[in-house]
Amino acid sequence: MNKQERMEKYRKMVEGKGLWEVDHPDVRAFYERAEAEGVELVSNNVPHLGLFRAPYSQNLDGVDIVIIGLPMDIGVPNPRPGTRNAPRAVRFWGLDRNMVNYANNLCPFDICNIVDYGDLEFMDNPYDLTSNLNEISRLYGEFKDRNIVPLTIGGEHTCTFATLRGLGKDEPLAVVHLDAHGDTSVGFQGSEVSDASLFQNAACGGYILPEKMVQIGQRGRGIIRCDFSTNSGMRRIMADEAQEKGMDYVVSEIKRVVGDHPCYLTIDTDCLDCGEMPGTTLPEPFGLFGREVRDIIRGMYGMNLVGADIMELSPDFDQTGKSACLAAGLAFEMMCLLAESKARQNGEKHQTHWK
Repeated sequence: MNKQERMEKYRKMVEGKGLWEVDHPDVRAFYERAEAEGVELVSNNVPHLGLFRAPYSQNLDGVDIVIIGLPMDIGVPNPRPGTRNAPRAVRFWGLDRNMVNYANNLCPFDICNIVDYGDLEFMDNPYDLTSNLNEISRLYGEFKDRNIVPLTIGGEHTCTFATLRGLGKDEPLAVVHLDAHGDTSVGFQGSEVSDASLFQNAACGGYILPEKMVQIGQRGRGIIRCDFSTNSGMRRIMADEAQEKGMDYVVSEIKRVVGDHPCYLTIDTDCLDCGEMPGTTLPEPFGLFGREVRDIIRGMYGMNLVGADIMELSPDFDQTGKSACLAAGLAFEMMCLLAESKARQNGEKHQTHWK
């Protein structure tokens, strides 16, 4: 083939094509539908769209997955507040995500009805930790009653106690927990519930099953205070073990321990190495890399997920923005995971609509 023939061949590949006229027929059909419904697919200046360009709505009728921000940091046990700004930062960086997962061509908006609820506005007593946790639990109890799966952007990890209390009110949940710390201390700094003790409280409250909980990525400070994790039967995979044996091994342990039990996935951003995730409440060296956490999430396809969160992002401690960018990328992978699980539970596809 000569130069002219090659050039003609390449020109025919793009002749008459637009930006979103991709080869995969299902993906192309989704983008055509989204554009027809008025979704701006390129611009980052779209305040009327929520995370990953989901429609904003607090009407929960017929909703499969709700995205919600919990902008709270009043229970953080050290002088590094800032997680209240995480939902806003993740929504900004989330506009740079595709609406289709490039790895498997899964489009969550084509198989589930997804809305962005916005941020929970703490109205009862916004400066009181117990009051805020009660508000969260009431709302997540409603999600549970409506069979809605939440994707939560936090916010301090203490919030996860309240989400588990709401979602696990009828049946205790299995938990997959990625974190540098065990978060199973007792009475940390005089507080019954904090981001250092939430899973001990959730277990004692009957909202989770410790013997069906897997903790991944622990290292550094606070490990000596995790006796409850071991004694209650939680499977602890330290960062060293995960890195030495690989993420396929980690996923196999998750599936062995959890099985098909209803499961909640929670990621504290400090599970990631501080070189990749400086914008977190308690940064730790020698942690997991973003691609390793991504591979754990992708390895959980086929499981029975009832919710997920990514917590403890403190964007103000990382002026480069890379921490929030990474958190948004992981949150998208989590949304795809939840959508696959929810669509399988539904037994049918429910499309998201913007108008």
